Amino acid sequence: MTQPVPKRSLSFAFLAIFIALAFPLLIEITFSDHVREGEYNSRLGWALILMFIGLMIRNARVIKVLLIPFIIGGSIDIGYAVSFGGVFTTATLEAVFNTDSNEALEYISSYASLPLTLILSFYWLSLIFVLRDLQFNFPQSKARTSFLVIGALLTLTAGYRITVMEKYHDTIPGVLGSMPSYYKGSMGLQQEIALRKSLIENTLADAQISQPELAQTYIFVIGESMNRNHMSVYGYHRNTTPFLNQLDESSVIFKNVISSHAQTNASLRVALTSASATEKQSNHFREALSIIDTANMAGFKTWWISNQQPMRATIASIAGQSDRTQFISNDYQGVEVNRYDGFMLPYIEEALADKAKHKVIFIHMMGSHAQYSNRYPQRFEYFTDNHVKGYQDDLSQGKVDSINEYDNSILYTDSVLHDTWKLLTQDTAEIKAFTLFSDHGEEVYDQINIKGHSPDNVTANMLEVPLITWTSSGFAKHKEKILSAMKDNQTQAFRLDNLYHFATDLIGIQSTLVDRKKSLASTEFEALQERKVYNQSYEQTLRYRIQAIKPAAISKN
Repeated sequence: MTQPVPKRSLSFAFLAIFIALAFPLLIEITFSDHVREGEYNSRLGWALILMFIGLMIRNARVIKVLLIPFIIGGSIDIGYAVSFGGVFTTATLEAVFNTDSNEALEYISSYASLPLTLILSFYWLSLIFVLRDLQFNFPQSKARTSFLVIGALLTLTAGYRITVMEKYHDTIPGVLGSMPSYYKGSMGLQQEIALRKSLIENTLADAQISQPELAQTYIFVIGESMNRNHMSVYGYHRNTTPFLNQLDESSVIFKNVISSHAQTNASLRVALTSASATEKQSNHFREALSIIDTANMAGFKTWWISNQQPMRATIASIAGQSDRTQFISNDYQGVEVNRYDGFMLPYIEEALADKAKHKVIFIHMMGSHAQYSNRYPQRFEYFTDNHVKGYQDDLSQGKVDSINEYDNSILYTDSVLHDTWKLLTQDTAEIKAFTLFSDHGEEVYDQINIKGHSPDNVTANMLEVPLITWTSSGFAKHKEKILSAMKDNQTQAFRLDNLYHFATDLIGIQSTLVDRKKSLASTEFEALQERKVYNQSYEQTLRYRIQAIKPAAISKN
């Protein structure tokens, strides 16, 4: 018996499925400043996978059922892109799950709009039209064979990535991919928190604060992707750090500091704990006390205020041990676009106003995380010319724009640092210190044709980071020896996996955990003769220096 002739063509069947998956992507591109490459690939990939399944089983009803979660998820993605100008991430879901039902209803009523209603109505009506005549009983042809072969390969690839690699976020599109990623991250985070609590409870080490009779406040600001070679305080030709430039002799600018890794997680989990990057045990950082743990043991009240996403397990578990933990993404619906670091200032002011006598405050910035243009308000779009330096003289306009945007993000970070410092220095007679460092640097077409950071093509710019400490007159009076040691050590070679020892020593914690031979705040400091990163010697193969420019030659633009 002959098969009925299809009412629609093979290409129409693919178009119907593609519209269901691709229309939300079109809205994300229109309303969001940045859409991950994985979002493009996953939506096209799943359109081909569903096409493959339809051609194999020749049953349109099954495909329509399989499309339901993609349509629901796509509708949510559309609503989020139109309302908040962003794309779903695990941080978004963290914010959603920290919202009670009343707040959720308020959000829905606040962000329901005519444009959103029209876009969703168009999406749903279009689907009703194209899916009504969906069918797959097509005769054998080259096009059908091509869809089957490509779809089969993508099905195997997606299945492997989901089941074996557990990579959901860039394999499944939109909110559908974020949900299992969030669940996995949440479970991992809870395990890390439990492990860290057990570690603290079972530790035999002790810690005491020196000079407990005196009020003391210490702020540590963690920059993001901050390459010191783009900071004028380190000799960059543009005035990207006007605040840091004008800090007086009460500040110490460490000039020879590198990160141990070119990635946030890998760097901070050894920088913030007593673990070392040279230890071979893969989970050693989980068994090492953090700066916050040690400060708590010594009697400090601790804060962690962050503009980063809250689902990075080890860092979040460290942050979770602080007395006050605040991820501001929970207050801004998780969206990264236009969620500037300055939004943390009210939380910082609240922490500084706390009546606790001894305080340690960590501030984790978004800093210069790509996309750079999303990291600063429009009024900080200051560098717009072509006066840039790169790996070659003739850079494309797109690369020049990226360098400008990166420099603008550094300029904005400097402004937030200034505002934070002003809050801290309302009373300089007390013992106070303000320290800036970055998790890692960033390559912005400085040495090679790369923008970003990666261990695969690591350059010195991905590793060379700022480390700057300002101290109050009260600190200079009561901790003169520490301040003197820092000044003596400001050109010494240092790697951030020893930051734990420097920070706890700077704070004045007396503990067997603190190795003063690894502390820039100690007269006992012993600099590393060779610093290896990813089995490469920084001293022999990676070191990079921008020619120092005299202060008079530094221009504003």
